[in-house]
Amino acid sequence: MNAGVIGAGAWGTAFSIHLARTGKKVLLWAFEKELYPVLRDSRENRTYLPGFKLDGPIDFTQEIREILDFAEMVVVATPSFALRQTLAPFSSDLKEKKLLILTKGIERSTFKLMNEVVEELTGSDGKGIATLSGPSFAREVAGGLFTAAVVASESMDLSFRFQQEIHSDHFRVYRSDDITGVELGGALKNVMAIGAGILEGLRFGSNTQAAFTTRALAEIKRLGKALGARETTFMGLSGIGDLILTSYGSLSRNRLFGIELASGRKPADIIDSQKAVVEGYYTINAVYNLAAKMGVEMPITEELYRIVYENKDIASSLQDIIKREFKEEDG
Repeated sequence: MNAGVIGAGAWGTAFSIHLARTGKKVLLWAFEKELYPVLRDSRENRTYLPGFKLDGPIDFTQEIREILDFAEMVVVATPSFALRQTLAPFSSDLKEKKLLILTKGIERSTFKLMNEVVEELTGSDGKGIATLSGPSFAREVAGGLFTAAVVASESMDLSFRFQQEIHSDHFRVYRSDDITGVELGGALKNVMAIGAGILEGLRFGSNTQAAFTTRALAEIKRLGKALGARETTFMGLSGIGDLILTSYGSLSRNRLFGIELASGRKPADIIDSQKAVVEGYYTINAVYNLAAKMGVEMPITEELYRIVYENKDIASSLQDIIKREFKEEDG
């Protein structure tokens, strides 16, 4: 099966390397005009994933139309804020493809998950759309280190098909039909990892981090329930698994963003200095407004929004969290 990957960031590049290892011919699309000749000439993504050769059956393009003509499987790995704009010109052609979404996030203007955006664009019934999520740093996947993830679709037949196509000895794939839960887990862990980074930057101890992660998971489950996701999904790879990795793994951009916030840097300055996308920065905005619209209590998310978007003092946010009223534990 030929595979086309739309998006040559770290994750899109790493997944292309993985797909090539499974014997597929891969065509990787790069948005940045200056990146394409580097990929073509050096066979290395020196901007987003340096140190890994893109050897074997991997080729590169600047034209998404070439992806659509080439590939039976189309993998979407754009930043969340660019997904609609990137895919919209090709919406009718994408309807006929089997689509696997790697992008994690929530669209700020519509509060739609990435699979819902693609479903809207293509006018499909969602049966040809799947998403992949789980604890998976790009550099470790590119390096062939063992990874486990979950592929989800409204169609279990499609989940099974993608499971067969992308599973390997080093990349174990589980399947699910709870695409809402899998997408939410993948999006919200980026938000919570920023909070974990702030606590690490302020040198809080293990007790605090354990309490934070537990309550962060409770918030994720609370919003998931309101949106119709299964609670058990958040106890799996795309939930607690990805939350732990992104909150405490040294390669996490969202965790590092939180650490730098704790050092006193301004959010916009941190974002402007990054080559790679910090998805949690954008997702905080969407989740905060979505929770407010639905009447879902998410105090951690609310405080992170006020820190990142309203310049609230971090110490004041911590005090406001600590001094919240007594309540029962809700899972």
